[in-house]
Order: sequence, then structure tokens, then C-alpha cells
Amino acid sequence: VLDNVIWHGKDAPGYHGEFTQKQLDFVRNDLEFVPKNHLVVVAMHIPLVDVKNKELLLALIQDRPHTLSLSAHTHIQANHFLTEEHGWKGKKPHHHLNHVTVCGSWWDGSPDERGIPHATMADGAPNGYSIVEFDNESYKVMFRAASKSESDQMSIWIPNEVARVDLAATEVVVNVFAGSARSLVQMQVGATLIKLENYEGQDPFYLELKKLEAGPTVPPGRKLPGAAKTKHLWKGNLPANLPKGGHAVEIRTTDMYGQSFSERRILRVV
Repeated sequence: VLDNVIWHGKDAPGYHGEFTQKQLDFVRNDLEFVPKNHLVVVAMHIPLVDVKNKELLLALIQDRPHTLSLSAHTHIQANHFLTEEHGWKGKKPHHHLNHVTVCGSWWDGSPDERGIPHATMADGAPNGYSIVEFDNESYKVMFRAASKSESDQMSIWIPNEVARVDLAATEVVVNVFAGSARSLVQMQVGATLIKLENYEGQDPFYLELKKLEAGPTVPPGRKLPGAAKTKHLWKGNLPANLPKGGHAVEIRTTDMYGQSFSERRILRVV
């Protein structure tokens, strides 16, 4: 049951980069009518982590056992877990989701067969939307890429062909579009299962798109924004003992809600 939502708009919290006293008073007064054990959801435009006086809002909800906040603005996707360093003093970290946008990178990029720009966001995630399901005090967020299958949840950066002597030095990079530090991402190649390492960086596919824009033949459409750093990347090296021939590289991920997804790529060892 969702008891309290503050929708973004001209006077929304965070719109100007800080909360006004009027906004904070509204939240304080509204919470007087919300039972302490109910889920409190706060929606805003600018990400909470970027609001100058975010600790004032956090102080109003930090005694609540169930909280969630949502934002957009940046046109990239990110899961934040706020702790004392952000001014949060609750018993468990506060989850703030800065989620995907429908227009992606402002409808930039080459058009597809329908004439619609691919609009890949600067973190390498496709444009799309979030579905949030509420069940009393719990919630679940599902990412959906626009015009794609529900199973389209990641991209896998891997060579098509690798020399056997180079296997151990060959890195696989996975962008789990809605992934977070609480996601488990694993790579299965034959009988070998490898837990991939979460890191912050730039999506390799997106960097290639930017290279194409700088090349001798510029693709049609408006240029994409510069690549952004993202924390929903994972990496790991291929097993060194793979025999020559074709191999299926399967990536499996399970998110903080227990939702699991998998994707495969074919690798040829020569």
C-alpha cells in the first residue's frame, strides 16, 4: 500500500537543487497521517544524492522502517543506498532509485527502421521505463527497455574470437541495466562458474558509438551525449583452460528483489 507520494513538478522537492522550508513542512505535516509501519515513497526530479540539503528531508523519514525515494533528471539509471555519510541515520540504508527515462538520451542517436532514434543513455542502458509493484510495506522495481523484450536486461562485451593463449587476459564486461551493488552477476563457461566483479566505469558499447560519431563516416541522427560513469558494470576474465572451438558464455544475474535474468554470447577459441 502506497501511503505517501510527492510527485515532481515545478515546485517539487529538489527541483532547484535544494528543499525549501515550505516543502519540508508539507512532508512533515503529511507524515503525521501516515502510520509508522507503512511504506513512505518520496518522488522528486533531481536525484536525492545531488540535493544540497538532503539531510533535512532524510531527518523527517529516518525513523521510518520502510522508505523509498525516486528521481530522474540525469537520463541515466542508478541505485543509491544512503548511509551516514549522506546524512541518513536510519537503521538500514535508504534506497534511492534514479531511474531510466522514456526519451533516453533526449532522442539522440541513429534512427532505427521506424525512424526512431535508439536514444541509448550515457550509461549504456537503453531508453525505457520502470514498473514499481507495491505490496504493503515491500516493493519491487522492474526495468523495461522500450520496444524490446522484457528479458532484455543486459549487454555483454566480449570478443567473437580469442586465441587460446590470450584467454586468461581477456576481459568480459557486462552492463546490467538495472543492476545495483546488491546484484549477483555470474559467468558460466562450460563447467566453470565465475562471480563477476562490480565496478564503476563507462560502458564499452557506448564508447564505440561515440567513436563512430567521430569517424570518417558520421552516422545519421543527432550526436549522443558524452559517456557517463556508471556503477552497474561487472567484469571478469575468461577461464584459461577452454579448448579450441565454440563456447557458450552465459551471464546470469539476480537482483535485490530476487528477479533473475540470463543472456548468452558465443565465443570461438582459436
